Amino acid sequence: MEQLNEKYITLSEAKDLLEKRKKDSELSYEQQNALDYLEKFAKLSKTESEKMKKELEGLGILTDKQIVYLINIVPQKEDTVKAILSQEKLELNGEQVKTVLKVCKKYVK
Repeated sequence: MEQLNEKYITLSEAKDLLEKRKKDSELSYEQQNALDYLEKFAKLSKTESEKMKKELEGLGILTDKQIVYLINIVPQKEDTVKAILSQEKLELNGEQVKTVLKVCKKYVK
């Protein structure tokens, strides 16, 4: 099987896709397990995820993959933001980390 493209999606987007698929037909065992997981661990709604994504994209310093990581985890501390972004080999200065964290904190429940 050839991979044509790759797109990173948030947990809430994946949850929404599986919920739509469930309405159309029965989910496979793996899909149902994934949906159960997403219902427990998706921290934001799809709408909130989209808003947060737009705000983080507007900063102009993060890739799509980094933005999805931040949305899925919704960090509340600078160290967590640094840890998430260090996996992607991105070093932000202190002010940039604070800006990213400020956006994330808007969506903490």
